[in-house]
Amino acid sequence: MKQISTIKYGAINMIYFDNAATTYIKPKKVYDSLADTLLNYGANAGRSSHSLAAKTSEKVFETREKISGFFDIDTPENVVFTTNATYALNIAIKGLIKKGEHILISDMEHNSVLRPIEALKDEGYSDYSVFATAGDLEKNITSQIKPDTKIIVSNLMSNVNGREIDYRILCKIAKTHKLKLIVDASQIAGHKKISMSHFPDNSVLCAPAHKGLFGIQGAGFAIFKSCNELKPLIEGGSGSESKSRFMPKLLPERLEAGTLPIPSIISLGCGIDYINKIGIDKIEEKINILTDKISQILSEQKNVIFYGGNNGVISFNIKGQNSEYTADILNTNDIFIRAGFHCAPLAHKTLGTYKCGTCRISLSYFNKINEADILNKVLKENFS
Repeated sequence: MKQISTIKYGAINMIYFDNAATTYIKPKKVYDSLADTLLNYGANAGRSSHSLAAKTSEKVFETREKISGFFDIDTPENVVFTTNATYALNIAIKGLIKKGEHILISDMEHNSVLRPIEALKDEGYSDYSVFATAGDLEKNITSQIKPDTKIIVSNLMSNVNGREIDYRILCKIAKTHKLKLIVDASQIAGHKKISMSHFPDNSVLCAPAHKGLFGIQGAGFAIFKSCNELKPLIEGGSGSESKSRFMPKLLPERLEAGTLPIPSIISLGCGIDYINKIGIDKIEEKINILTDKISQILSEQKNVIFYGGNNGVISFNIKGQNSEYTADILNTNDIFIRAGFHCAPLAHKTLGTYKCGTCRISLSYFNKINEADILNKVLKENFS
């Protein structure tokens, strides 16, 4: 491989543009936290009374506090840890939706929303409608509300082209029409400030550790705001009320069956520490500068079909080329992107790319301006 990038991480010289799948480059403190966790307090949180387990429990609770502070909610015990955002969304969707309720989802949803809701429909449990995200969002949503509509489930930013869905509008509609609200913040968490102080009661925010929050794979979370009607997705050991045949009633134990992914959780807390140190506004500003530059480069090339870009997520295709082929050419030049359908067929139907998929560039605070110039050079050399 021709080594062209100024970034050297581990043994690889590269340009890493696949941060919407997972951030590869993490803050050093995140890596350090893994060794610290495994060597110094790697016991099982909430399962024993000895001092090592108590220390682990304390560290896990500290991460709950960091998450609740980061998203402006004052109930850290309502932060429920999972293995990823998909699991968190399944807990929220299947725990809050009742039989016969009508659901609204956006036309840019990931399969982590579409599939569990489609499964509920297939089982005759509930039905759903899809609202358009382009144009007047508030009008698009309210026009679809029916007497039996009880919940809105929506991402806050598309993982395909970065289209943002204003959470304040979602919150306003949910409050006005007394609807429950579940949001998927997977692509926007860590890139832009999200405050749950705006959220109505009976709302949930779900996100993973391993994307914009700089944690490692293996953890996610759902933040519940005053949700009292919660049906556990799975049952099992909780570390408390062991003699009961049922899960505890209180959060977070009610929804945290089994051993938690403690190293991932601790790494997530360290990722949040890093974001707070840098400042999320500064992170958003840098990512937007990079997004605008790459979007301009793609828009100005005659052989490129540009599908939009925002807040670090950009989609395009080369005219006449399969998206996987384009990604392979970039890969041989040590530029790593994702090609295909990005687990979001509904979004591709909306964008008109259902048959071909797209090439996706997704950015992180650790990407650099000169990488856009290298991308431009490689595209011109191979696709002009």
